[in-house]
Amino acid sequence: MVLEAKRIGKENKILVLGVFLLILVIGVFSYLNRNPEDLKEGQILFKAGNTKLSVMTVDDLKKLPSVEKKMTVRTSRGDEEHLYTMTPLRGVLEAIDPKLTEEYEKIIARGIDGYTSGVTMSEVLEPDNVYLAYLDQGRPLPAQKVGAGTESVQVIICRDQFGQRFVKFLVSMEVEN
Repeated sequence: MVLEAKRIGKENKILVLGVFLLILVIGVFSYLNRNPEDLKEGQILFKAGNTKLSVMTVDDLKKLPSVEKKMTVRTSRGDEEHLYTMTPLRGVLEAIDPKLTEEYEKIIARGIDGYTSGVTMSEVLEPDNVYLAYLDQGRPLPAQKVGAGTESVQVIICRDQFGQRFVKFLVSMEVEN
């Protein structure tokens, strides 16, 4: 009876230790995945390393030259028809600093959901290729959080056949070498 009580006590200690370690791991991952720049949908932070270059809103994008482009995007659910209103990323970068397209080689785009994708500066410089879309069929792109009342921005790369690098809910773009 005494040995059985000791064994149950030892099993409880192991269980408590396991729960503690699980909570610790969750805390560490939460810290690592935090949003230190307080990024919000409807705003795009442009940066180079730790240097903040600009923050643009959907309204700022609407003031830049835009195009309407009808596209068929192949998805896992089948083909989707879109009529995007969008601004060329090249024009956005030149509005921030005309030298960005010359000084950097690639751009890392990140959505509020953590989805991250990259595009080379040579792709950005190709005519009719990389855009920031803010309307589809004349309606604002929806935010990730339903009912948030926030417009969203999506990276569109016209030469991507399946749209794997289309970043929805765009909140940051970082230029890199």
